[in-house]
Amino acid sequence: MPPSCPECGARMNRNGYNSYCKIGLGSVKIGRYICPSCEETREEERSFWEKQKGEFFDVLDGIYQLMRLHHVSYQGISSIMELIYPRGKDIIFNAFNDSVEKTAIPPVEDIQIVLYDEQHPKEGRTQKFRLTLLDGVTGRPIAEELYDTKDPKTIAVFLAQYLDPTKRTFVVTDLYPSYPGVFEEFFGENLIHQFCLLHLNKLIVGDFPKNTTIEQELMKYRLLNIFYNRDAEIKVLKGMAEEEQVMKQGNEKAYRAWLKKQMVVFRKFLHEQELSRRREKKNLEQRPYLEALVIFNALTEEIDLFEKPVQKRLRMIEKKWEHFTAFYFVKGAPATNNRIENYYSTSLKTHRKKQLRTDKGIENQMKLSAMKRAGILGRCKKTLLDAFLRFMPFLDSG
Repeated sequence: MPPSCPECGARMNRNGYNSYCKIGLGSVKIGRYICPSCEETREEERSFWEKQKGEFFDVLDGIYQLMRLHHVSYQGISSIMELIYPRGKDIIFNAFNDSVEKTAIPPVEDIQIVLYDEQHPKEGRTQKFRLTLLDGVTGRPIAEELYDTKDPKTIAVFLAQYLDPTKRTFVVTDLYPSYPGVFEEFFGENLIHQFCLLHLNKLIVGDFPKNTTIEQELMKYRLLNIFYNRDAEIKVLKGMAEEEQVMKQGNEKAYRAWLKKQMVVFRKFLHEQELSRRREKKNLEQRPYLEALVIFNALTEEIDLFEKPVQKRLRMIEKKWEHFTAFYFVKGAPATNNRIENYYSTSLKTHRKKQLRTDKGIENQMKLSAMKRAGILGRCKKTLLDAFLRFMPFLDSG
């Protein structure tokens, strides 16, 4: 039935139609009406058509987001879309940017455990600093920002935007020298600061030459044994070390050949240990606090017998012992920054950082990863085929 005129109330007459077309999807005819009294014109409701198109292009936006998450270039996406629904790379670029901007990520509530780290992407040749706060329980980003510097003042401003200094907070960072001062000034007595044990282990490994003797390798694993169970490795190395003392008394060339062979054997043993943990889906065993304390005290009693780098590392651990062991006294607290390192490796890989030429490109990639962690990305209610089939009644019969 023709509608009533919104101006005078008279019954309107049909007056042809308007055609609305979307290339590749179909077209629809929307009726027009005119009032015989006041000549007011009106068009039928076409929101169903706009909604149908919106649902189709929302699915396409989801495809663009997933492809960009896996670092497919805009030209690459355009080439793939030629087989599905042809789209130029500029159209894809604009649609992707708009879809990321309009996506709202729900905030993380009840923050108690926070992981903090930085990444150093480049905008062309300009160095940028990506500051990240990750929730230690859910693994979701609390906040991420790009800055031109990472000095203490910048970090403090960043923290003030997203964290409550009056709330008791457990923070995990690496061993960068300025962090303790920045976080202590911001949180005061509400701070529980944990230094990442993974970064500590990296420093320990770096204290020794690349090609070590068995004795040096044993010393390295005695240090690594403080917080993680390395008893199996130490047992193997102790047996080799006894034989090494005998070999050193003989021919130098024969000793070097023996050492090379033994290190190959030890590396193979380490690899088998790692494979065994993977098969059993276990991580490296972390020592209880009292065990760690006993092992560390035993090392400090022998400190004068060790080489200078080892002495220096032990004194550093002793000085910062409170920060290396804070996780023992907070239930569910992590000892490392592994979650944020994994997040970085999946969101903005090192070899891809230089390919992002603008701040916008880096920020979009950061937000994509946050969307993935929040469970938003890829959560599509319908497939592209479902959305397309709804256009079947409107396809051109020719």
